[in-house]
Amino acid sequence: MKISLGSGGVRLPGWIHVDYDQACQPDVRADLSAPLPFPDQSADFLQSEDFIGQLSFEQAGSFLAECYRVLKPGAALRLLTPDLDQLVRLYLARDMRLKALWEREVGIPLLTGTLGELVHKALTFADQRSFFDEETLRALLEPLGFQVERVGYQHSRFEALRGIDLRSPDNAISLYLDCVRPAD
Repeated sequence: MKISLGSGGVRLPGWIHVDYDQACQPDVRADLSAPLPFPDQSADFLQSEDFIGQLSFEQAGSFLAECYRVLKPGAALRLLTPDLDQLVRLYLARDMRLKALWEREVGIPLLTGTLGELVHKALTFADQRSFFDEETLRALLEPLGFQVERVGYQHSRFEALRGIDLRSPDNAISLYLDCVRPAD
């Protein structure tokens, strides 16, 4: 069983799509800040792209614990989220590629046109409640028992997790993680 959590209307062939928003036409409608509606150790793969930031840090910890509970031993969660580290580095370097990326891919107008306003909007738009870097996600994932591997766009040691990323380095500033529940 392969489950896409917070699918937002994106359809991955062969996956069960879970979202709260009925307009996204999920296979399963569920509040992902609550326990997941799946039995213990029932999923071979989980996928969540750009959803975890819609949760508070506390809710994110609970969500990740639920992911661990639902995964079979040896199974994996593909987790993508905007990368706070990359965003801050580009901002501090005054790298105007950040602004070009925002204008091309996000398109929300900036009143002042400054990188400071852009960072503010990035941190607050689209119901964003949390923003993560790798260190913070590891601090949430590893105590649960996950083995965390930073991977590249469309890359994974798991065939089922290759080629499913929507956000690429060309259109987003994303952090890509494979989070494995170790085999017993």
